[in-house]
Amino acid sequence: MSQQQQLLKQELTVSQILRTYGKAFRQVHMRYSDGHDGRCAVGVFMSYYGWKGKDDSHAGEKLLGASIALRHPGVSKDLIIRLNDSGKTFDEIADYLDN
Repeated sequence: MSQQQQLLKQELTVSQILRTYGKAFRQVHMRYSDGHDGRCAVGVFMSYYGWKGKDDSHAGEKLLGASIALRHPGVSKDLIIRLNDSGKTFDEIADYLDN
């Protein structure tokens, strides 16, 4: 990833990532990915940071990157997981985080 791409990624908020990048995926629950086009909210962040949605040697690295990015603005990964698995849409999770 180029330095410019990294800077662009740093400029988006957690809610902006969910609202924009989440549109590329069908929402799933209780897992990060269905191995195809389905992602949970945390799976969207992992994919935003380069994860392809498959269980591979890089999945842990992408989860760590996503966790660090979420922690930085003070967002709890566990909160996002709870909101996702309770049935909230990506937009509803983003709205919750913005308020």
